[in-house]
Amino acid sequence: MNHKEKDLERVSFGITVMFDLYWTYSCFIKRYLPISDSLKTAVGLGVLYVIGLGFFLCITQKISPCKYDKKKIPVKTVFLCFLLQFTSILVFTMLVNVSAALGLGSIPSDSSALSGYMLFMLLLFNPVVEELVFRKLFARKLLKYGERFYILASSFCFAVVHGVSLGIPQIVYTFILGMIWSYLTVKTGDIKLAIFMHGLSNLFGSIITQALLGISLTAAGIYSMILFLLGITGLVLFLVNRKKIVLDGSTGLVKKAVIKDVLANKGVLFFAGLTGIVMLLK
Repeated sequence: MNHKEKDLERVSFGITVMFDLYWTYSCFIKRYLPISDSLKTAVGLGVLYVIGLGFFLCITQKISPCKYDKKKIPVKTVFLCFLLQFTSILVFTMLVNVSAALGLGSIPSDSSALSGYMLFMLLLFNPVVEELVFRKLFARKLLKYGERFYILASSFCFAVVHGVSLGIPQIVYTFILGMIWSYLTVKTGDIKLAIFMHGLSNLFGSIITQALLGISLTAAGIYSMILFLLGITGLVLFLVNRKKIVLDGSTGLVKKAVIKDVLANKGVLFFAGLTGIVMLLK
């Protein structure tokens, strides 16, 4: 077993332990605690980002860290990545509508996205903590094996854990977002822009939508059309400029060999399989 394969197994196992601790608490323990719902939520965050993250760091501590330099990125690249976030929203909306039409799910509506707590989580806490884990920590452990390798591993793991809450459409949606934010991390050598983009994605994709639904269905419909046009624009610009993407010294976003290295990894398969079981249980 080479170091790349072994290190990805460690990272995958670490993220599995981290989130399985949280899912165990959420599915089997949370309901029995004689405390308020807000305290239950706080305990859950502690299980995930204190105990779980601690296990992740312990499991991956033997992996030698990778240092990467901060770099400047063209404004047009940042703008394209911004538009592609709307493309991900477009894909997600289409998948949700198809699933609802087939009777496989329902169109989600969550007015709690406008509560003070959810605004804090969506705009600040989640972008900072999730980017720290899936972008920065993954980069420190895996970027030395290649930019494409890191981007795919980070994006896949990020997407799979989100599938537990909203299913397959959410996996596809967050995978696209994960690719965008991982790419930005590679190109800037930092997670600050990824954090900012993450917060913007939550703002435009969830908060504004819910706010408009509470005001006027007409306003929400107009906003949906704007999102659609921005998503189409992002997709067209991406297709036109896809050959200009350079990773690991060559053009193209993904390579077959990298896909095999990541998705055929035993640790990744174990992580995906166990997460799939949790999805079925929930």
